[in-house]
Amino acid sequence: MIDNRLEYQRMYEVERRLWWYQRLHGRVLRAIRQQFGEASQEVHMLDAACGTGGLLSYLRDRGFRHLTGFDYSRHAIDFSVERGLDVEFGDLRQVETFRPAARYDVISCNDALYFLTDEEIVKALSEFKSRLTPRGLLLINIHAFEAFAGTHDLAVGSTRRFVLADFRRYAQRAGLTIHYHTYWPFALSLPILAVRQWQQYQLRRGKIDTSKIDSDVSFPGALVNNLFNGLMKAEEWLLPRAPFGSSLFLVLK
Repeated sequence: MIDNRLEYQRMYEVERRLWWYQRLHGRVLRAIRQQFGEASQEVHMLDAACGTGGLLSYLRDRGFRHLTGFDYSRHAIDFSVERGLDVEFGDLRQVETFRPAARYDVISCNDALYFLTDEEIVKALSEFKSRLTPRGLLLINIHAFEAFAGTHDLAVGSTRRFVLADFRRYAQRAGLTIHYHTYWPFALSLPILAVRQWQQYQLRRGKIDTSKIDSDVSFPGALVNNLFNGLMKAEEWLLPRAPFGSSLFLVLK
């Protein structure tokens, strides 16, 4: 995906309004507010592998002032800069080289670590830890459960998915503690699973041209989008820790 400008264009066009991004960004905001309270807007935050800057824009709109990001893709950086964000080139494999003197109250890394090997993930987490202030948070969202693999994974270049046990091992090796975790979206997990399993079946039978695959990043229309957004809000309130879902969200310290 790094060299696919069209995928970044799709992300840029919908991530401010698509229900999935709205709920992910809401989880990030809630975790920050729970830790820092009234001082939340003054935190210094780094979004590692920030994509086209949707999360940073979301937080800026809510009064956050000290926001920084990096990404490996030139396309992602271009879109972020177009939004007026402080985003530069950076590599998850070499976190230590990005503004080495800077320290952050919050570091987020959403849907990016799957590009790395286990050893590279541990190294990245260790580097994140070294860049956090004493009360700092590390927030991670990542693809979960191999059963949910489908055409979206191929489109974005993902070759692996994770479960909580994986990150427990990574966190222990990096000297971090997982303070909160949940899979999501639980309420939509069965229909998502059905679609992805059908895609896997079609891929095995050669019914899908893998050279022409697009990601799932598209706006489903206002009615469906609002329905899913409302359903996810209810899930977050009724089931703060879900046992299953296509993504895993973690708060580490």
